[in-house]
Amino acid sequence: MGEDRGHTERLTDEEFASVRRVRFGRLPARVVPADLVETAETDPPHDEVEPPMVRREWG
Repeated sequence: MGEDRGHTERLTDEEFASVRRVRFGRLPARVVPADLVETAETDPPHDEVEPPMVRREWG
C-alpha cells in the first residue's frame, strides 16, 4: 500500500476546498434557466381555417 494513505492529518473544510480547487479547478458559472431554452419568433396562427382542397385542385 502507498505511504500517502497512511497519514492521519485532518484538513479543515477550507483547506480541503483549496486542495479540491487545485486538483479539479473551478466550476463553470451557473447557467440561468432562461438561457437553456432557445426561442424562435414565428408567424401568428391563422384565425380562419382554410377549406379543404377538392379533387380537381390536386393536379
